[in-house]
Amino acid sequence: MTTMQFTAGLRTRFMGGMLVALVGVPAALAAYLTAAGLLHLLPADMWWQSLGAADFADPRQLLYRHAFLPRLAISLLAGAALGLTGTLLQQVLRNPLAEPTTIGTNAGATVALTVATLYAPWLLEQGREWVALAGGALSTLAVLALAQGRSFSPVAIIISGLVVSLTCSSASALLMAANREYSEELFIWQSGSLIQNGDAVVLGFAPWLAVAGIAAFLLLRPLRLLDLSDEGAESLGTKPVVTRLAGMTVAVALSSMVVAAVGVISFVAFAAPALVRLAGARTLRQRMIWAPLAGAALLWLTDRLVQVMPFTSEIPAGVATAF
Repeated sequence: MTTMQFTAGLRTRFMGGMLVALVGVPAALAAYLTAAGLLHLLPADMWWQSLGAADFADPRQLLYRHAFLPRLAISLLAGAALGLTGTLLQQVLRNPLAEPTTIGTNAGATVALTVATLYAPWLLEQGREWVALAGGALSTLAVLALAQGRSFSPVAIIISGLVVSLTCSSASALLMAANREYSEELFIWQSGSLIQNGDAVVLGFAPWLAVAGIAAFLLLRPLRLLDLSDEGAESLGTKPVVTRLAGMTVAVALSSMVVAAVGVISFVAFAAPALVRLAGARTLRQRMIWAPLAGAALLWLTDRLVQVMPFTSEIPAGVATAF
């Protein structure tokens, strides 16, 4: 083995260790806080029994089965979804700052759900997902239309995203101010609340995440070719426009599902891909694997800290992640 090969092997192992630590340390701390919370709520010998058949006469078992566990599950699923979403958007747009908050997707989904909740609740009968998807898609298209004149440069996309986000956020605030008697719960939800009342949200969201994950990995090869110029990608048999459209579709759909499920969780989709890249995930495949894991660990830990730290139990998780 040459010195260069030995050095490369050491570097690879070091980067792998950094990635494991990036995910493992927050996950270990979150697991410790979760176990402590579970023990405070319910003795360990009752966990399995209460999972399968909770005693409705025991409030502790009801909280464990229908509040604690669903909240834990949705924090992991939403964090993983945001990590994958950020990775896709940053690859498709060639912009390290791209994520659902900065390109207006979250704001569009939020204002669409606000309008539907206040003025057309019948649109929500089949679920909030389709309303959120329509709003997120329209706001993202508006951002891309504004940035088209600047050839979709990273700065143009971010500035356009800020314009659209501020416009949608102002519209949501105005609607809630005009409907104060109905908007308290809506305001909490918009701030990114992981509080759950049963497992309906978890069971509804998990299939979306699974389908989006499969679609993202099916797009892995053409997405990798976007690292080249458009001419280089076309010479290798792919169509960059179609690839970008497919990647954007998966990312916008997934981020809209997160908004429909738990509201706006800020900046996890930006932080998770950025952190795994700094820790050594250089290839797209590595980022698509490690960013969801990092996002899940970060949101899980943040949510547990919100619940155990003094004076923070009423702070929505989305506010805590932004902070």
